[in-house]
Amino acid sequence: MTKHVLIACSKAKTQAPSGGLVWSDGLAVEEWRDRWSSDSLPRFQARDLYSGRATRRQLDIVEADPDAVAYVVSAGAGLLGASAGEAIPSYESTFGRGGPSVEDWHKLPLGGLSRIAPGEGDLVIAFAPRNYLRAIASDPALSTVADRLVAASGSALGGVCGRPVNVHPRAKEVLGVASADLNTELIRIFLEDGERGIEGISAEAESLPPPPVRRRVDDEELLRIVEESHRGRTGAELVRYVRDVLSVSASVERIGAARRSVSSREGPEDEGTGA
Repeated sequence: MTKHVLIACSKAKTQAPSGGLVWSDGLAVEEWRDRWSSDSLPRFQARDLYSGRATRRQLDIVEADPDAVAYVVSAGAGLLGASAGEAIPSYESTFGRGGPSVEDWHKLPLGGLSRIAPGEGDLVIAFAPRNYLRAIASDPALSTVADRLVAASGSALGGVCGRPVNVHPRAKEVLGVASADLNTELIRIFLEDGERGIEGISAEAESLPPPPVRRRVDDEELLRIVEESHRGRTGAELVRYVRDVLSVSASVERIGAARRSVSSREGPEDEGTGA
C-alpha cells in the first residue's frame, strides 16, 4: 500500500521568481502557463525550492516513511511530484488575489489530482490549510481518489472523502503545537498510527477541562502587559503567562510581535535574561 501525501506549498522560497512568474491581479491562467513553459527558466526540486518550516518538515516526515510519497499542492505549479524529484521554476503566487482561484488550481501547468494513479489499497492523505483543501475539492478529478481520500471530517473535504477522520478542535492543545504546526502533526501521526492515532488525540481533547475564558485587549494594552511581563521569561513562557495566568486573549504571533516591539525600544541592555 502506498500513502500519497498532499503537502501545502510555502510562500517562502530559496530562490527569487524569474521570467515574469509573479502573479498579478487579472492575470489569466493561460498567460501563466505560457510564462511557465519557457525553457530558459532555472528549475528546482521541492526540497531545494521551498523554505517554509511546515513544508520542509512535512517533506522530511514523508521521506522517512518507505511506503509514502509526497506531492506539493502548489498555487503556482499545480500538483508537484516531490518524491519523484520533479523540478519547477521559482514563482510568487497564492490562492486569491495574488494567484489563481481555487477552482482554477487544476488548470495550472502541472495539472491536479489526475496526476495521481492510486493502486489497490492506496490512500491519499490531505491535511492542509483551508484554501488548499478547497482547491483539491474543486478539482474535477476528485472522484478518481475520493473513495481512498483521508481528510479531517470538518474540513472542506470532509463531506466527499472516503476516509474522514475526526480531528477535535482542541487537538493542538493535546499535541502542544501552534495552529501553524497542526497539519504537520496530523500527517506524522497518521503515517505512524493511522486513523486510530488521530482519533486517540481527539479522545484526549474531548476530556480536557473547559477552555479558560480570556479577556480581549487591544494592541496598546497588550504592549503594556508584555512590557511589564517579558523580563526573565522565554518566548514560550511569556505566552503561557499572558494567556494562562493573566487570562488575556492574544495569539502567539501577537504576543511575539509585542515583545519584539518592546525589545527594540528597550535595547539589548534592558531586555533581561529571557530576551
